[in-house]
Formats: sequence, C-alpha cells, structure tokens
Amino acid sequence: MSARRSPGRRPPARRPRKRRPSRRKRQEEQFLVLAGGGVMAAAVVWAVLSWLVANWWILIVLGAAAAVGGAVWGHRLQQQRAWDRVRQQALRYGLPQLDALHHRDFEYAIRDLMLRDGCTDARQIGGAGDNGADVLATDPLGRTWVIQCKHRVRHEVALFSGRNVRRKVPPSASDQCRSPHSGASLATGLS
Repeated sequence: MSARRSPGRRPPARRPRKRRPSRRKRQEEQFLVLAGGGVMAAAVVWAVLSWLVANWWILIVLGAAAAVGGAVWGHRLQQQRAWDRVRQQALRYGLPQLDALHHRDFEYAIRDLMLRDGCTDARQIGGAGDNGADVLATDPLGRTWVIQCKHRVRHEVALFSGRNVRRKVPPSASDQCRSPHSGASLATGLS
C-alpha cells in the first residue's frame, strides 16, 4: 500500500540554487575592471603632463634640486667611506685594553677587528638565543666565521674549528659552536 499524502500538505518548495558566474563571465568582468583602471591611469598621466607643459619651470627646479641632493649624498658617502678606512687602519688593541673591556664591548671589538681585516659583513649578534655565536663574519675568501667570545682575565685564547679542537675547550662551547652553525666554514672561540 502506498502512502498517501494528506491533501492539505505540500512538500517544501526547493530553493533555487545560486548560480556562480561562468569562468568566461568572470574573465570579462576582470578585463572591464582592468580596462577601466587603465583608462583612469592614462587620464591622470595626461592631466599631469598637460600641467607640466604649462608650468615647465617646475621641471627645471625639480631637476636642480635632485642634482644638488645627489651631489650632497655622494659627497657624504665618499667622506663616510674615507673615515671608515682611516678608523679601520688605526684600530689596534693591546691586552690591557681588551682586559679592561666589558664583555659586550669585547664582542664589538672582535667585530671591529674582523671588519678591519676585510670581513665586510661582520656583525655582533651575541645575546639571549644566539646559539653560542657572538660574532658572524665572511672573510675575503668567502669563508663564514662563527666566533664565540668568552671575555676572561686569563690571557688564554681557545681556538677550535668544528670537531677538530686545537686546544682544550670546554665541551659545551665546542658543541654550541658546532651544531647550530653547521654551515660555518670556521668556528672560533675567543676567551
């Protein structure tokens, strides 16, 4: 026996699905938006050029200002480079000077010495979360240096390069410099 519906009840009407525009229609809309933007940009450029033709003297003033600004910038850059060369050539530290430095100033001194010796990108990065590296640099031969500084009063310098320890170094210092900076060509600890 088939189930009969009561005459007063109708099934709910289906809602019509929203149709997404076709890909072609979307491309046409994008083209129209781009074409409208291009026309607006061309109109703005035309208006600016028309105004500049009417007021040509502004171009001369802007050109002169740009020339003066460029000359001043070039002169300052040349002076800064000359001053950096003089400062780097005169950079010398004696052991008493190094011993008197604060540990953070010691790291900056090592960075300055690396700059003086041709490492153009030497930078001090020591601090919390530095993974044992206090100074990073790339020498003129393209080798990457990772330097860990331990500023102590004892006049010892501990040098190590990756796994090959040349002088007795605490294992933690050797491990710190080896693992996080495994791409380094040279890892050095200064104390």
